[in-house]
Amino acid sequence: MKAQPSAFDALVQAFRENDCFVLFGHENPDPDSLGSMAGLHLGLQWFGKQSAMVCDERLPYPLYWPVLQNLQTSAQIQEIQTAVVLDCEPERTGLASDLIRQAKKVINIDHHPSNKAQAHIRYVDSEEPATASIVYAILTALDVPITEAIADALYGGIIGDTGGFRYANTTSDVLALGAELVTKGADPASNARAVFETKSWNFMSLLGHALSTMQRTQNGDIVSMAVRHRDFEEYGVDPNDGDQLVQYARMVEGVKVAILFRETTPGVIRLGLRSHAYDVGSLARSFGGGGHRLASGATLEGSFDQWVAAVISAAQELIDREDG
Repeated sequence: MKAQPSAFDALVQAFRENDCFVLFGHENPDPDSLGSMAGLHLGLQWFGKQSAMVCDERLPYPLYWPVLQNLQTSAQIQEIQTAVVLDCEPERTGLASDLIRQAKKVINIDHHPSNKAQAHIRYVDSEEPATASIVYAILTALDVPITEAIADALYGGIIGDTGGFRYANTTSDVLALGAELVTKGADPASNARAVFETKSWNFMSLLGHALSTMQRTQNGDIVSMAVRHRDFEEYGVDPNDGDQLVQYARMVEGVKVAILFRETTPGVIRLGLRSHAYDVGSLARSFGGGGHRLASGATLEGSFDQWVAAVISAAQELIDREDG
């Protein structure tokens, strides 16, 4: 009896059998979303396939990968044979989601455990530290050589989702993969500067204000920051660039759950949740969001102050439950 192909084998076979691909990442693109798109795009082109990358938003990181100059918008795409959605569900691609629904075939590749999307081929591996590492495995299975440009993009994606190899998802395997990509030509210093160390004067000014809003619960379990839409306007910062602010709340000694309340438009609040040990992914899902166990988020609508109180209360219940 012939053995059934594994999910990964079926994914690789789909790239062998189809010829025209349009690649999509999530709204508010991050290094993993962009690096996965860029690496796969370059690999598919080497493999003799037609490939295009779609991003409808300004890039929040000063990434220097030349291939990103080839990004297109949804309006420039007329027809899609095979849509490849990377690092998210199709619903999280923003303006591109309607376009993806018109595709003849949809391939969804992700490492977020909350991804339950419907697709012709869906491959989600929550054990992977980044979607970029899945793309590396795909290209290797296709016998695509990892060029300097591919290595650079995938390395950037991996350091983005591992916090520069500092987060809990940093394993010996991902360290070995990082070393392999550097051997293939990835530039660690340039990627680190672009992802972690290059901020505008306006952003740094906003950071000073955001730090002044920092509060913690009496027991010190929860540290939160709150940035209103008017604050982004005052400091001249795109609200989509503010998701990184939550990392400063997570730095506080003894914190169990760090929370960022970020009002992107009046009445719409992006919730950012981080922890070193507690399942904030389940907390995000309780508010209609998702993500990883230690890093997740959600979008809320309504009263800013009411949501702050509700989320902090739910976070404390999570901590008490897990501690108990």
